Amino acid sequence: MIKKTARFLALAAIFLVPVFPLIIANPFFFPFITGKAFYFRILVEVALAAWLILAFLDAKYRPKWTPLTIGIGIFTLVTLAADLLGVNPLRSIWSNFERMEGWLTIAHLGAFFLVTTNIFGSGEEGKRMWHRFLNVELFIALIVGIYGLFQFFGWAAIHQGSSRIDASLGNAAYMAVYMLWNAGLAAYMFLVAKARQINNASFLRWAYLILALLFAFEVFETSTRGTILGLVGGAVLALLLYVVFGKKESRKSRGVALGGVALIVLVSLVFWANRHQPFIQNNETLQRMASISWEENKTQARGYIWPMAVKGFAERPILGWGQENFNYIFNANYEPKMWNQEQWFDRAHSVFLDWLTASGIVGLLAYLSLYILFLFSIWRSSLTVGEKSILTGLLAGYAVHNIFVFDNLASYVLFFTALGFADSLRPGRPIKMIGDKPMPVEAVEYVALPVIIIVLIFGIYFLNVRVIKANTGLIRALQACGSQPDVALFEKVLAIDVYTANQEIREQLLSCASGVIGNQQVPGPTKQAFYDLANKAITDQIAATPMKDARIYTLGGSFLNVVNQSAAAVALLQTAHELSPAKQSISLQLGISLINSGKAAEAVDILKAAYDAAPDNVSVKSTYVVALIIAGKDAAARQMFADDTGIFQSPQVAQAYMAVKDYSKALDIYQALLKIDPKNAGAAIQLAQAQYTAGQLSAAVATLRQIAKDHPEYKDQIDASIKEIQK
Repeated sequence: MIKKTARFLALAAIFLVPVFPLIIANPFFFPFITGKAFYFRILVEVALAAWLILAFLDAKYRPKWTPLTIGIGIFTLVTLAADLLGVNPLRSIWSNFERMEGWLTIAHLGAFFLVTTNIFGSGEEGKRMWHRFLNVELFIALIVGIYGLFQFFGWAAIHQGSSRIDASLGNAAYMAVYMLWNAGLAAYMFLVAKARQINNASFLRWAYLILALLFAFEVFETSTRGTILGLVGGAVLALLLYVVFGKKESRKSRGVALGGVALIVLVSLVFWANRHQPFIQNNETLQRMASISWEENKTQARGYIWPMAVKGFAERPILGWGQENFNYIFNANYEPKMWNQEQWFDRAHSVFLDWLTASGIVGLLAYLSLYILFLFSIWRSSLTVGEKSILTGLLAGYAVHNIFVFDNLASYVLFFTALGFADSLRPGRPIKMIGDKPMPVEAVEYVALPVIIIVLIFGIYFLNVRVIKANTGLIRALQACGSQPDVALFEKVLAIDVYTANQEIREQLLSCASGVIGNQQVPGPTKQAFYDLANKAITDQIAATPMKDARIYTLGGSFLNVVNQSAAAVALLQTAHELSPAKQSISLQLGISLINSGKAAEAVDILKAAYDAAPDNVSVKSTYVVALIIAGKDAAARQMFADDTGIFQSPQVAQAYMAVKDYSKALDIYQALLKIDPKNAGAAIQLAQAQYTAGQLSAAVATLRQIAKDHPEYKDQIDASIKEIQK
């Protein structure tokens, strides 16, 4: 009874795993990421516990020595060593809500492989079990694909707000690699059905072919260029392998395969020759494909962050920095020309470079060995040459995709699914240290079973339930932030104290506190409570980061700038600037805090370096002008930017002139702004304030009366201000 129940639970959990792409946990923070990850992890934990019981009861379920089992074991252990010896081991192990990866995900993937391979078994029996599993996978992929079709026809919204379909995965690149894998698996199952290895082969053969074409079409509609190249390249490789190694196949089928290669090459050449034609330029996907060039790549994010990754590898070449720590490399080697792009890259946007930086050359080789062992297992198996070619092309397509994009749970699970299937094609030797005799049922029932159940309950609670509570608690705190801010909600969720959640909670608290403190409708005690907790969050996050991370110093300093605590902001932002001296967003915030702290001369030096590094950054440029004016270098500023007089026509520059009591220039700016937009209430109010400060009381009253005339909704406040001026 125990054995049957354990097998049922293990198989049920395994066969439910493919459902994870459909999970969109809207009540969760990062709903497209976190819900899928929790679902996958809990199922794997249940399956692992059930399998352990089976392994105690029956030796046939125990681990076997196989090349892939050894390879995945080494990869998992190397990754763990790299994470523990990296710059931030806790982050490497636990990750965060945005990624939900880290070593914890690698361990679950390893467990997924171990459970599936040992429960499904090997040989023909194992192949049949894997075919059933792949059928479930393809059925779920069909549901995802239908969702994608609804987006394609405009019947459902695209979550990224573009024309690149993303279905329930929430990201076009994630959708692309998911569909790439399923297109290849459908093509493989087409060949299986064609060889009549399964029932209803005639019907299924057409069903698999239609699925393969549908999934390939959806790869195209994601407009993910690296994946499209992988799909095309993988198809060409599969066809060529069939032509070269299918010597025992019919000449007709090999001729068709060769014709397919010729057709793909011809279409590619025609496309490239006409890449500037309107019919290509007017289609987003075709236009994106036509724009591929080395020069374009150098000006995109990858053109900057790939060299950073190489520099990071050179600093720690053996075991790398640990997972989730690419931000240290990014900040230290920041390229100023990236000022208008994402400010906190946490990936190299290449799976191979990610593993090179995360776990060094040892980790990258361990990862690449999985590809080699997969091919070894496939080509040494009894699969037909067509099946081998399809699976090889699929792996090649995935590898091409991985050159340009980082992995995610959707691609990870399918990769380990493929590894598990390949492992089942050849029987392995039992691991002798485990033994080959069953444990007495009484020992399992009264010792192993209770221990496994207790460990499973504790594991699910500590690895998932507590993290879910922190996740949903953060959502509740943020929802209250806009209407009825309650600092106790943040205190409660921080008290759960799980590493995966803490950094995100603290950062969201800073954002919420900025709005609360700036809201005139919020009572003073509430503002003070948020300010105190935000300060504690900054201190706690700094303490929780063993190697200084520019991110928390920047966000903390920016928060203090917003709440007018410039002196405190300077200390944090100076540290951030030391950690990432070329990042313009940090230089900008530091410059602002120095100006507000009465240290304009120091701000000039910081902002000059930032401006020189990227003169097209308008925010840095205008703040640099402000710093020059306040530092008494107005003439130098005007000489320096003589060709850009518009830079001096901004409210910020007017305020700088007010700060140095050069009222006439400030008044000129406000008046010029009003000439451009006479109904601009903000500029008019600032003009009235400037006139009042300059002692031009009658002019200030006249301006206020004009505001009341143009904006009757302000009449009561305007009348009160006029009375104050005329006292």
